[in-house]
Amino acid sequence: MYIYLCWSLLIPAVGAPGLLLLYRPKDISNACVFSRHLRYDLSFGMGMSDTITLVLRTLTEIDYGCTIEIVTEPAIQLLVVIRYPTLVSANCELNRDSLTLLKKWRCIRLCDVIYERSLPTHYFTFHVKERLRVKFVSNSSINADLNANFYQITATTARVKPSRGCVVKNETICTIGEDHFCFTSGVVCDGIKNCGVDDWFDERKSQCSLPVEKLGYAPVVALLAASLCSLLALGHIIQRCLPPVADSFFIFNANEDNRLCIDPVLVPGDNAPPEIPPMQRTSIIPASILSHMP
Repeated sequence: MYIYLCWSLLIPAVGAPGLLLLYRPKDISNACVFSRHLRYDLSFGMGMSDTITLVLRTLTEIDYGCTIEIVTEPAIQLLVVIRYPTLVSANCELNRDSLTLLKKWRCIRLCDVIYERSLPTHYFTFHVKERLRVKFVSNSSINADLNANFYQITATTARVKPSRGCVVKNETICTIGEDHFCFTSGVVCDGIKNCGVDDWFDERKSQCSLPVEKLGYAPVVALLAASLCSLLALGHIIQRCLPPVADSFFIFNANEDNRLCIDPVLVPGDNAPPEIPPMQRTSIIPASILSHMP
């Protein structure tokens, strides 16, 4: 019964993709303030370690900036999803220098590329090979005017889709523009948008059990369910260790001495136990008092 109850409590969390595979973004605001260069290495084909999400908070009273470098294995692509604090067009209109892509021979302000498209969205996606280097600059006065809370950068490793297609068992297809990629299914339904198609294929609500906006409550629900199951199991164990109710009560007789007297008897191991004469039960209540009792 207890196993069935615990299983029924955990079924919504385990059976629904995305509930327990939530990825917590990494806030690097303080690190960016005190360091000019931050580097992160990503694997490929290892699940959750194939992606990283960095958060840069901007509603501060100081201006700061740093260079962010994300590196992966040779010949592997990095799918990059940048979330702006406001609509891309509005953000680039006032703050064009917030993010700059550092290439080997030149620097490209992302707003110079994005602004031409006038994207009515918070997201911009692109892909680079093996290495991503981005310079971030936070301007406190502009961010205050925009009410810009934070910028978010997500990078996910992937390989170019081969002619035979992605591996069905553990890969998911991703399309950015006209380019097709394969990345591990371990980052699907993790609460983070890793792919650049219009409907965010890896976080599609029809496949993930809950909308992305509500996935934040899943760890709390899972923790409460696990705690309840542990308490039920502990109570069941304690109940089995306790003696039955019929063997645990004591009958009190008002006319008898209810004290328990135990006389130790030492018996050598080679000898049979001696015969113990029956003890006559006596009362500590005087007979004169007993005679006047009704």
